[in-house]
Amino acid sequence: MSGITAVVTGSTKGIGKAVADMLEKRGMTVIRADRSVADLRDIDSITRAYSEIAKTHKPAILVNAAGCAYYGLHENITPKQIKEMCDVNLTSPLIITNLLLPSIREQKGFIINISSVSAVNVNTHGAAYGATKSGLDSFGRSLWAEVRKHGVRVVNIRPDMTRTELYRNADFEASGDAGAALDPDDVANAVSDVLDMKEGAVITEMTITPQFVRIQKKGQK
Repeated sequence: MSGITAVVTGSTKGIGKAVADMLEKRGMTVIRADRSVADLRDIDSITRAYSEIAKTHKPAILVNAAGCAYYGLHENITPKQIKEMCDVNLTSPLIITNLLLPSIREQKGFIINISSVSAVNVNTHGAAYGATKSGLDSFGRSLWAEVRKHGVRVVNIRPDMTRTELYRNADFEASGDAGAALDPDDVANAVSDVLDMKEGAVITEMTITPQFVRIQKKGQK
């Protein structure tokens, strides 16, 4: 896939960075769409930035990897936090996909949504976050039905507990035990596998989980 242009949101760190690094190693031109490109909480900022990217770079691959999470009982999450999760996890991927889809369709490319197991689980202390990821999953499935006839592939990847900063606002973290959480490279490798499917075969949904899911209170050893 050398010479192809890919856009990866949330590419400063974590899963987004691992995916962007992997795509560059495969010879692609990667637009690392971080906060310096657009504020994913602002529709006008998104529209300006990604309209320009669509026009000047003609991307064939979009990886919606940016994410935001606040944890706790729902009554203790603030309205501002709820809005930020909706903006970053759901509204911005829908808008960015809308703006880049003509270019992706023209090249029979890929739209890959980094969702979460929270999209299909009951999420005590993460109800709003899970709802945004469930919405992203639903979007991906419906979009796939719309665009498959054009050769576009749409994939929802649902990682379980991963060692990233997504949990910086939580009072828990993954255990340090081996096999207790995924690394960002595990998710990047899954994206690579999706891209390697032969034309005409599509992985539409994938769940990636560690062998053991073990969490602990922050500061606990």
